[in-house]
Amino acid sequence: MLLDSFMKGHNFMYNILSVVSYSGVGKTTLIEGIIKELNKKGYRVGVIKHTCHDFDMDEEGKDTYKHRKSGARKVCIISDKRVAYIEELKDKSPLYKMIQLYEDMDLIIIEGYKNYRFKRLEVTRKDKYEDIFSNKSDLVGIVSDIKYNLNIKQFDLNDYKNISKYIESCIKNDILSISNVEIKNILKE
Repeated sequence: MLLDSFMKGHNFMYNILSVVSYSGVGKTTLIEGIIKELNKKGYRVGVIKHTCHDFDMDEEGKDTYKHRKSGARKVCIISDKRVAYIEELKDKSPLYKMIQLYEDMDLIIIEGYKNYRFKRLEVTRKDKYEDIFSNKSDLVGIVSDIKYNLNIKQFDLNDYKNISKYIESCIKNDILSISNVEIKNILKE
């Protein structure tokens, strides 16, 4: 199936933009603004969020919760309008498996995973965190209330319209385009 094709090196192309920073600087707010602007233009945007904390989306007492607590490694609930999938992991999260689920998206935004070298926007703030930690060759832009002396596109924190226009141009010019083979190589690093 799709995973087999992905793993065997068939060439799927994705547009991936990583949004990175430290916690509490504004990644989620920025992503919300970008999604709203790109949705207005008809883009299908998906988000993969990384967290270093444990979490639970399930509700205690619900059937899927009971299935997981009984030992099911994977549970899925499907309605006419929504699907949710939960998998209990023993090892590190398989990001490549999640990316392949987004094959029908025009853009995949990855929040976090700052150690992987996808093209990225880095978010900084005067009152939170000012230093740029990204490799400059991976940066497509900086979103901040600080002006940096760098030859990299820079945006104000709430300038969602212009940030989205820039992302749209990055998509059209294949700046964010990456193959599944390249993704596998990035994830090995």
